[in-house]
Order: sequence, then structure tokens, then C-alpha cells
Amino acid sequence: MGNQPLVLVEWEDSTQPISSWRYLNDAPTLEVIECVSVGWIIGKSDSVIMLAPNIGDYKNGEGAQGSGFIRIPQTAITRMVILEESTSSDDLLSHPELTQKQQVS
Repeated sequence: MGNQPLVLVEWEDSTQPISSWRYLNDAPTLEVIECVSVGWIIGKSDSVIMLAPNIGDYKNGEGAQGSGFIRIPQTAITRMVILEESTSSDDLLSHPELTQKQQVS
């Protein structure tokens, strides 16, 4: 997909706020949410990376379109892996880790 690398990003996020009143001695547990996102790196700064998991019109010569953009703070990233793109769907469908149920026709 051009110059943008396809990556898997593991990162930590805060939990959703609890809107109801609670006694402090019944406060929620202290935890973060472990997240995983996959997409092409569309933008990057010292403080954030931006991924697009969906790219369209990338072959038309007028510029690609993206949807599902997500911005992840660099400080929240715990691991990032550059993924290799396959040029053949047959390569993916014959992968030994896919079971019959998981394979797509």
C-alpha cells in the first residue's frame, strides 16, 4: 500500500467512566484496557500515530481514501509489529493456522 507500513499495535486505554454515584470504598478496580489495532500508518508525530484500517480507491491514481481512522498516543503503545502483506489470497487461505471453519470461500 505504497509507503505506509501495515502494523499491529498493542496499546493501553483507560476504562469507560462510570456515571453513577458510588461510595469511595466501593470504587472500581484500578485497571487499564489492553487493546490491539491493525492498520496502515497514515500519520505520525512525537505524541501520536494515526492508523487507517480501511483503504479504498488506492488504484485509481487520484489518491486513496481511508475510513476508521484511529489516533493512538505514543505513550500508550506497548508493542508494534510491522506486518507483511501477501499478494495472493490463496497464500492466506492455505495458511496452516486457519481451520476449516475460519477459512473464507
